[in-house]
Amino acid sequence: MARNEAPKRRARALAGQAAVEGWSPWALASRIAEETSVSLLQAHRLAKDWTLAEARIELGGIGVRVTTQQLSAWETGRGRPGDTHLDHLCRLYETRPDRLGFGTDYTPAGPDTESGASLENRGGSGALTGPVANAPQQVPAVLPSLAVIRARMTAALSPPLAEVTIEQWERRAAEHGQEYQVLPPARLLHDSVQDFMEIQQMLEQSQATDARARLCRVTAQLAGTAGIALVALGEHREARRWYQVAQLAADETGDRALRAWLFAREAVIPFYYGAPAAALALAERARLLAGATICATAAWAPALEARALARLGQHREAQDALRIAQTAFTRLGSADTSDTAYGYTERQLVWHEGSMWTTIGDTRRAQRALHEARGLYGPEEHLDRALITMDEATSLIGVGEVSIACRETERLLLGLPAEHLTGIVVARARELLGAIPARAAMSAPVRDLRALLDDGVPGMAALQ
Repeated sequence: MARNEAPKRRARALAGQAAVEGWSPWALASRIAEETSVSLLQAHRLAKDWTLAEARIELGGIGVRVTTQQLSAWETGRGRPGDTHLDHLCRLYETRPDRLGFGTDYTPAGPDTESGASLENRGGSGALTGPVANAPQQVPAVLPSLAVIRARMTAALSPPLAEVTIEQWERRAAEHGQEYQVLPPARLLHDSVQDFMEIQQMLEQSQATDARARLCRVTAQLAGTAGIALVALGEHREARRWYQVAQLAADETGDRALRAWLFAREAVIPFYYGAPAAALALAERARLLAGATICATAAWAPALEARALARLGQHREAQDALRIAQTAFTRLGSADTSDTAYGYTERQLVWHEGSMWTTIGDTRRAQRALHEARGLYGPEEHLDRALITMDEATSLIGVGEVSIACRETERLLLGLPAEHLTGIVVARARELLGAIPARAAMSAPVRDLRALLDDGVPGMAALQ
């Protein structure tokens, strides 16, 4: 059983008992904290049987924007909510700060005092403070805090991870890399973050140097696939934060290729969200970091540079960068050209060539490359095929076929499965609209496409 499942199962069992015996919400939360060694804040969430994502959504319902990473940090003591966020958490769970583990109740103990009410900062160090520290007669109130102290020492003294366990997590990260083309981005994000949280727990324990480095590599990969999903969903600011976390983990591995891959991944964000100069800088950094290392990014980074340079109007430099990418690609082995998030495939190289020629305005070369790339993708690989379609539509605009370009884009948006109709696809469609000459802006196909985007494409996927 996964480690984070045990508290959930016990919390559900206690919730059933609470319903039968008529416990108060606080009695249930404090009992969960006592028996599962989680913080009081997490205990309140488990009492409601919410995931972190569901708690984030519930907070959104009362007008609060937080990330699941913030909630996780508060629950595990790696951070503390500010006064405003703490007030909102109290509203959400209908309780007071000390019962969330952030403060001390100095009310004198009496017959109506509930166990656990005077716990100081369960989400933090678990230290016993205030009257609790000097009042042995209040032992029942500090049992949850004692459980935290005991659990942390148990973790510190736990034996090193078995080789088979580390290998299982390495395979899991590889599986996420294989799924990214076909799995809906929201599902990829959910699965990556769930696994990330389990690895996080392992890294909080003492590990051998080699085991820690391997776990950090898995962490960087999982944060990377989470970032990929967030970019696809249009959540580019949050994606940047995940790539930053991934870089921190990658730094501990000493793996230049991994760090280069993450910079290239991050370069995709400004490329698709209107900042080609920033994309160029990140792609160049990725290429230089890869250096002479034979890795997927050695080919992918200059291909990104080529597309960014084309958008900046530096057409000769763009073609030079593409030649570097093509030469580097010929040196790659099968592992680096594999169809995963960590590889760089022939079809991606061909597509990126077509994308560059589209921006430069060489329609013949663009259409030839894009047509070839499309034929190399399977029908279930929705995102890249959608972006190829819009590159093709953009090249049509370049030769005056505005109506066809708009109809093809509209057909694409209405035909994509809802879970794959994501923020990056809509952003690219809006970019295409912006490329239409003013003289054609009032034609019926252009108006139809603009109305579709302005009204909101039906079924568009969102970050859940």
